[in-house]
Amino acid sequence: MRNSRVFIGWSGPDNQEIARKVSNRLSESGFSSIIGGEWKASLTVSEEIIDQMNVCDFAIVLIEKEIRRNKKDEIVSMGFNPNVMMELGYMLRKVSDHQRIRRVLLNLDPSELPSDLQGAWTLKVEKPEYKNDDAEARERVLNSVTEKIVDDFLGYIKNFKNADKLDYFDDWEENKLDIYNYKGDIRIADKLIYGMQAAVYSGEFERLYEKLTHIKAQLAKKDRYGDYSAVACAMAVLNVFVATNRLTKPLEENDFYSLCDALSREYENNMDDDDLKCWCKIFRTDKLELCYELFAGNQSDNEEKIEYYYAALELCHNIFEMIEAHINDVPEGQPKKDEEYSLLYKAFTTRNIYLIHGQLKELEPDKAEEHLAKQKQYCAETYGYRKELYSYYTADTRENSLSMNFVSQEYLLSIAEQYKFEDSRLKKMELSRTAKNLFGNWRKRIEIQNMIFAKVEKEGAGFLF
Repeated sequence: MRNSRVFIGWSGPDNQEIARKVSNRLSESGFSSIIGGEWKASLTVSEEIIDQMNVCDFAIVLIEKEIRRNKKDEIVSMGFNPNVMMELGYMLRKVSDHQRIRRVLLNLDPSELPSDLQGAWTLKVEKPEYKNDDAEARERVLNSVTEKIVDDFLGYIKNFKNADKLDYFDDWEENKLDIYNYKGDIRIADKLIYGMQAAVYSGEFERLYEKLTHIKAQLAKKDRYGDYSAVACAMAVLNVFVATNRLTKPLEENDFYSLCDALSREYENNMDDDDLKCWCKIFRTDKLELCYELFAGNQSDNEEKIEYYYAALELCHNIFEMIEAHINDVPEGQPKKDEEYSLLYKAFTTRNIYLIHGQLKELEPDKAEEHLAKQKQYCAETYGYRKELYSYYTADTRENSLSMNFVSQEYLLSIAEQYKFEDSRLKKMELSRTAKNLFGNWRKRIEIQNMIFAKVEKEGAGFLF
């Protein structure tokens, strides 16, 4: 949750000062805060505040009834500031998880809010009155209110379950609607990047690529907060599958150089989210490696094949190092981050290394034993990652998720490949038994059979039939 952006909405002069105090305290805890109306970049206040809210992950909205008095100090009206109500309404519309929006009610009861602006995450704070000329009392009250707001927010955040990045993959059906219906009023970078692999798996890569072409044209007019970079990166990644019709046709030379150029651009430099920066770099490097691997297979000259395969191999090792550095980039004693999501891409990477060494074994007969040893090593590593991820999914009640279908099939594929290298008879029997149980279930589910399933049938021909 650290490094998240928090929008702080307010109304009334005292509450602006409270908002600043809250912002300062959150900054000390590693959060980046934006106080409503304090940027001066847009033509109108409404445009400015909407721009601010669009880049935030959480919101704290300070709500207090405003009292208006006449010259005789008589109360003439009491109600909510329409601007702060607009901010709360906009955030509720923008953020699908309303638990990210904290309504701070100052001297108010939740029932006094309009019904469509009420919510579970509401904090009631008493704000005692003080005399305008009593500076000490005023400071004491504002500091007390600030402490209650900050302690409440940090306490909630501590227990807030941040979405597992695998959820972006699993929630593709919902997330893609936000992307396909994009009208410039939501951030799509995280949904796009973390859930993008689902578009490839589900065969929607062409449709998504076409939609991103239109979104890119919109965002190109105002490249400000990083979404444009995420869109451009996603397009470069998806174009590998568009150009090869999901890897079913050769990668032509012109496409190869064009894709390499696009995938070598450091889109992540323009992003304001450290996780997005890291994963964008991993994803574009992964697809750059795939381009080299595909192009190597198209070469007629063996020396050129070897050159491109070794370039792909080097990129694979770079990807693995990036993933390892990312998950371990936490304070000592803290759990690794994105560990399960990383398993998915560790498995992809180690299997690519295994496959490349298989190609090089045929191209370099004098190094055949060395490449065979590497094949055994990385086939075993891939199998280990697939098994761990499969165990995580089955223990996490994700049996009906989109990614569970493919995790299961890829686990089955890794079993089939590992079987060929296993020397222990007992281990072979165990692998065979596990594979047959899984395979029997998948054969009944014709609707989800795909390219992976076809590979399983081919690789497992020796012990599945």
